[in-house]
Amino acid sequence: MATQSQPSTIDPDNIPETLCDGRFYLTWSGTQLATLTFTQARPEAGPLFDQNAVHDRSVVRARIVMSLPNLIALRDILNQSIQEGETPVPAAAGGPVRH
Repeated sequence: MATQSQPSTIDPDNIPETLCDGRFYLTWSGTQLATLTFTQARPEAGPLFDQNAVHDRSVVRARIVMSLPNLIALRDILNQSIQEGETPVPAAAGGPVRH
């Protein structure tokens, strides 16, 4: 099977990293699209400033919608990159499946 060439990767808008160290969820939109929703626990501003009290909430920080083939590619690269008990190493992206 011939390898399909991929376009070069650029970042003209300099998209920043977003910390999403909270809960996450996977939902399905139709038959071929999945949505990964990521959160971050953050304290509510009112109680923090008014009462010096921390009341955390899980705030949605990112939603990523991808095709089922790309979700499978993401799973595969995570499985290759992260082994239980080992320190993760950076992985060269296997590349999404393009249609």
